[in-house]
Amino acid sequence: PVLNLRSVDIEKNSGLDYINMKVGDFSFNAVNFGGSRAVKMWDRGGFSLGGNIMLILGTGDFGAGSEMTMFGEGFGIQPNWYFDLKGDEEDDFSLPVYFGPHVNLNMLMGSASTVVLGTTYSTFITATSIMYGWQAGIQAGINLNDSIKFVPYVDFSQEVGGGVATSMSSSFGSSSDSVSIKSMPVTMSPGFDFKLRKVNLSLGGAIQNSKSASGTGEKTKTVVLHLRFQTKFRSICGI
Repeated sequence: PVLNLRSVDIEKNSGLDYINMKVGDFSFNAVNFGGSRAVKMWDRGGFSLGGNIMLILGTGDFGAGSEMTMFGEGFGIQPNWYFDLKGDEEDDFSLPVYFGPHVNLNMLMGSASTVVLGTTYSTFITATSIMYGWQAGIQAGINLNDSIKFVPYVDFSQEVGGGVATSMSSSFGSSSDSVSIKSMPVTMSPGFDFKLRKVNLSLGGAIQNSKSASGTGEKTKTVVLHLRFQTKFRSICGI
């Protein structure tokens, strides 16, 4: 979170996230390394540029001897504009809102296997996706005492377009396909952080429930646990 840009000129964030996403019988686990830099540009707000790198592992057991394993990496970039509705010159209560675009790229590979009459048949799969959209939200910085700040927030986001390219090969042959993805439903992610004020370390989590844009109504549940470290600069010379 970026909090109270009125009391600082620059805030740098770096963090580590654990992400679990379930879609039907398929489960994705990812470790995300991210960072951002917020610069005060006017009295109550500024601009933040963030990016992330993910390591992804996905597994699925569909019963009847059918299994799938996928692994790969992901990349993202998320610029945001911030406006603090309440912050002042002290590190006290703040209420920033933010919004901006994002672009995410994921590259996965793996295999699917099916057992038929005691014989295992395997298919090698690669999948590359790129999605772009927007995010917006609001967060509050509430000092519980001199050492701990509680930061509840809610984030809204939407993928407005993108595409997925896949290829499959097996002993029976190979095929490839590409699909354009149109606008997906808006999702809401409530979350929280507990910030240790004296060491600028934050611990927290978020949860998101959404539905497939394909019309099947299949639910996607995402849980995020994160650890973040902040560095603040009072002088613009810290850029």
